[in-house]
Amino acid sequence: MDRDFVAKVREIHGKGDIIFSVDHNTFFVHSDSASIVQYVNEKNKKIEHQLGTIDELCEGDALFQSSDDDWTDKYLPLLMAIESAINRIQRTRSDMKDKNVIAVLERLLLKPDMKLHSDLSVAIQDHIKLTLATNSYSKKEVVGCLKKVLHSVKNHHRIGGSKGYLNFIKDKV
Repeated sequence: MDRDFVAKVREIHGKGDIIFSVDHNTFFVHSDSASIVQYVNEKNKKIEHQLGTIDELCEGDALFQSSDDDWTDKYLPLLMAIESAINRIQRTRSDMKDKNVIAVLERLLLKPDMKLHSDLSVAIQDHIKLTLATNSYSKKEVVGCLKKVLHSVKNHHRIGGSKGYLNFIKDKV
């Protein structure tokens, strides 16, 4: 968790739940290899904060403990972050297929901070970093969530064809 980021957001947001909505009140800017998140509250007050790497933001060494069919567990923020990143990119890339998502997720499983120079990998990493900045997860839990999403992609791809998964999440996230 990035306590400095949380404090900055809390300072301009005030009391109540904070909802980060990418491309609405939350934006990512990239400078060299750094991810900078911008958050704008309802009164147009803005903060900017450089997020750490996924490795830096992960905490502890907790194991990933989730069943294959349970998407309503403690990992929901991280799972939704990954899927919303994928959905965000598919809206701008009509040519994207499930196999593109599978390839990126398989590489990120090896090293979640891996630089792949693709809009999809950058979006997934940005969304993971934002979630890690405001929640406490270990690297094992991040990798477990990536595996869980990969399993879902492969399952929907097998059932629905080349865009089975992308069509599945289009209206869900």
